Amino acid sequence: MRCPSCGEENAERARFCSSCGAPLGQAPAAGEERKVVSVLFVDLVGFTARSDRADPEDVQSTLRVYHDLLRREIERFGGTVEKFIGDAVMAVFGAPVAYEDDAERAVRASLRITDAIAELNEERPDLDLAVRGAVNTGEALVTLGARPERGEGFVTGDVVNIASRLQAVAPVGGVVVGELTHRATRPSIEYEELEPVAVKGKGDPVRIWRAVAARSRFGVDVEQGTRAPLIGREHELSLLQELYRRAVRAQSPQLVTLSGEPGVGKTRLTWEFQGFIDDEPDLVYWRQGRCLPYGEGITFWALGEIVKSHAGIVENDGPGRAGDKLAKAVEAVVEQEAERDWIRARLAPLVGLGTEAVSAEREESFAAWRSFLEAIAASRPFLMVIEDLHWADPAMLAFVEHLAEWASGVPLLVLCTARPELYDRERGWGGGKRNHTAVSLSPLSPDETARLIAALLDQAVLPAETQAALLGRASGNPLYAEEFIRMLIDRNILARRGSTWELVGGDEEIPVPESVHALIAARLDTLPAERKALLQDAAVIGKVFWAGALV
Repeated sequence: MRCPSCGEENAERARFCSSCGAPLGQAPAAGEERKVVSVLFVDLVGFTARSDRADPEDVQSTLRVYHDLLRREIERFGGTVEKFIGDAVMAVFGAPVAYEDDAERAVRASLRITDAIAELNEERPDLDLAVRGAVNTGEALVTLGARPERGEGFVTGDVVNIASRLQAVAPVGGVVVGELTHRATRPSIEYEELEPVAVKGKGDPVRIWRAVAARSRFGVDVEQGTRAPLIGREHELSLLQELYRRAVRAQSPQLVTLSGEPGVGKTRLTWEFQGFIDDEPDLVYWRQGRCLPYGEGITFWALGEIVKSHAGIVENDGPGRAGDKLAKAVEAVVEQEAERDWIRARLAPLVGLGTEAVSAEREESFAAWRSFLEAIAASRPFLMVIEDLHWADPAMLAFVEHLAEWASGVPLLVLCTARPELYDRERGWGGGKRNHTAVSLSPLSPDETARLIAALLDQAVLPAETQAALLGRASGNPLYAEEFIRMLIDRNILARRGSTWELVGGDEEIPVPESVHALIAARLDTLPAERKALLQDAAVIGKVFWAGALV
């Protein structure tokens, strides 16, 4: 049974959702919704010709291994397998529930599939499988309540057709993406542009890119590439700097929660703070991890990323090498040998080693993890950054509070970024703790937004009409401002006219950038079903609506 509020799958007889707690009494009436989705197609190369000469049972056996591998890798990145068509698979990211990184996860899943096929061929040379894939992003009609596991299709639109045709022209062993996918993922994925291809149903050749590799490990931010100055956050940056100095001066842990709406500048402020830390005369440890809203084994994902980063464990390290790195990291900061073994055994599950259940001995695991982090901070100042804390499981929240409450005598600063819904879920978060500081980021004022737009365009004064249109679209959100301007310039909607910038076609021609669309869609899908339906009804009336018409 799929939850009508968050899309989580539950046991057939469940009464409440295991993820968000919403009642599951009756399935909602099937409906349809327009969504921007990323569609992944993967196909075996040359398998049909080989099947003509093979025994049907051998063909079935090979396909079963292949299908299981694809389903595992797709679901690992939060995708939904819509259907298997012989030796081809179609998967969807962004439906039934959207996240802001749907396109990135689709490309990462496709890259992982090509690697996994190569690994499978090494283990079983007799299979000799080769695949090619494609990812395309665009608007589709999604059938809510559809059950793809029972063969029910739930995504329809041109985005599906284009993805299928791009897959047919992809190089063997490679993955190609369409223009919207490329635009949404180029900060996190390395690409090589290929020659445009002719696609059935499209008058002009379609631009495509081959995905080469991910720029960072999944769940870890790449370096910020903004060219805009920090505006309107000087007070908050000074506060973070002072809290760090307090942690060092008093040798006492500090817990900071930096909250705000998506795009309001939490990550940017954290990046500026990292620049300040980098300029400190003494070496400071900076480790970060992110809480994920999907996938398996993600309860302590952010903490695992922090431990991996400190130990130097990378994606392609085997269990033996990862274990050696972890042992050396513990040995470097923990003096007593008996304590080292105890800590190492409980850190191992965080980095993918061992199968010890954390929940069975949570208090002991918490104590071991805290001891390790305290030992790191005892050697030099230590900054832990945990992003997207609003996605954290209750167990992860409990550990962060445990760390802030029980760690002592070390210069440790734990900086958490979160959206306001963290406080909706955990109303008492951080409350009553003497070393907790809550920092809330509000939208920029119109004057601050105007300064930001002027800096982005390198233009002190803009035509009144252009300035008003950009201010209205940005709504005080720095990310919105930057993404709107980048998109308008890329599409020649905002163009130079002599010594200034002007909108070509007027205010009504401004579309919504894919990145902003993804943020808003993901936020809408976190709302309870009745509240989301209310917003959808209001949207029919328009940006300005009145209560009587809505009722």
